[in-house]
Amino acid sequence: MRKAVNSPMWTSTKKLHSMSLTAALFVVCWAGIQSKAIAADYLSQLNTRPSMKSQIATSSLLTSLDVFDSKLVAVGDNGHILISEDNGEHWEQSEVPVQLLLTAVDFPTPTQGWVVGHEGVILHSSDAGKTWQLQYAKPHVVRTDEELNQLSDEDFTKLPQEGSPLLDIWFRDDKEGFAVGAYGMFLHTEDGGKTWKDVADRIDNFDGWHLNSITSNRQGIVYIAGEKGVLFRSDDFGDSWVTLPSPYEGSFFGVLPGYGPDDVFIYGLQGNIFKSGDRGDSWQKVKSDASDGLMDGVVLGEDSVILVGNSGVVLTSQDSGESFSMQVTSSRNALLAIEKTPNGKLIMVGQGGVQLATPKTK
Repeated sequence: MRKAVNSPMWTSTKKLHSMSLTAALFVVCWAGIQSKAIAADYLSQLNTRPSMKSQIATSSLLTSLDVFDSKLVAVGDNGHILISEDNGEHWEQSEVPVQLLLTAVDFPTPTQGWVVGHEGVILHSSDAGKTWQLQYAKPHVVRTDEELNQLSDEDFTKLPQEGSPLLDIWFRDDKEGFAVGAYGMFLHTEDGGKTWKDVADRIDNFDGWHLNSITSNRQGIVYIAGEKGVLFRSDDFGDSWVTLPSPYEGSFFGVLPGYGPDDVFIYGLQGNIFKSGDRGDSWQKVKSDASDGLMDGVVLGEDSVILVGNSGVVLTSQDSGESFSMQVTSSRNALLAIEKTPNGKLIMVGQGGVQLATPKTK
C-alpha cells in the first residue's frame, strides 16, 4: 500500500528557495547529437538566448544532480543550473548560454563539469559550475528537397537526431568522456569536449534505440542502458563494448552500480527492477510494489539502496537490493534524480523542484 513520505525513514522538507525554473512535465527521455565540433550553420539554427535568473528555480522542474567537492549541482528546465555549497539549503544560479531543457550533469573533478540537454547541447564549466560555455549542439536544420537529396545514406538516417535531446553524460577524467541520447546517439571526446566524435559503431544498436543512461562503478566498468531493453558494458573505459543479455524488452531509464564490484541494477518502465551480481551477464528480477517508471537511484552502503521515479515513488532496500519497500511523496510529483549530500542526508529533484530527506538507518 502506498504511503506518503512522512515517517522516521524520511523527514522530507520541500525547499522553496529564491530561484527559478518554468514548470514542465518530464519528457526527458530521449536525446541527440552526432559528431564533429559545432558547425557555424548549426549555431545559426540554435536559440542561444542565455538562461534568465528566476526566483522559483528550486521549486520547478529539475532533472539531474551531481555531488562534487562538497557541492551540489542541479540542472533542469530553461537552461537553469543551480549550485549549493550548504547541502541544498541555499542555491546560486549559474550563468548559462541557453534556455533549453537540460537533462544530465557530471563533474569528474572539482572544477570541470559537463551538462547535456535538448537540441543536442553539451555545456562545459571550468570554474566549478559558476559559468558555462556551449561546446556542441545538434539543433534541427531546415533543408530544401535538393539539400535532402544530396545527403549521404548515413546522414539521411541520422536526420531524426537533429533537434533531439542528449540524455546522459559520463566523464572518466577531465579529458575523456561519453554522451548518449536519442536514436542511438553516442559521442566520445578525448580533449575535454573541444571535439566530439560519433562512436555509435562501437555498440550493436543498428536500430538506433534511445540510449538513456551511462555510468561507471568504482572499478571503471562502464554501463549503458536504453530503450527496448538494450544494455552494454565496457571493461576498458569505453574502447570496446559487449552487448549484455536483456531481461526485459521495455525501456530502461537508469543503470546503477551496486556496492560490490560486480553488482549492478537496472530499472525503468512499469517499476521494473533487475539486479546482477556478475556485471550484467545474468539478471534477477527484483520484486516491488511499484508500477510507475523508475528514473534514478543511489547506493548508500553495503545494504542500502534507494530508487525514485514517477508519481513520487520512493523505493528503499535494506538488504542490498534483494527487495524494496515503497513509499510515495504527498505531492506525487515525479522524482527524477537522487543523491547523498555531503552531510549524509538525501536530496531529490524532479517535477516539483528540490526536496531534502533523511535516510533511514538500521
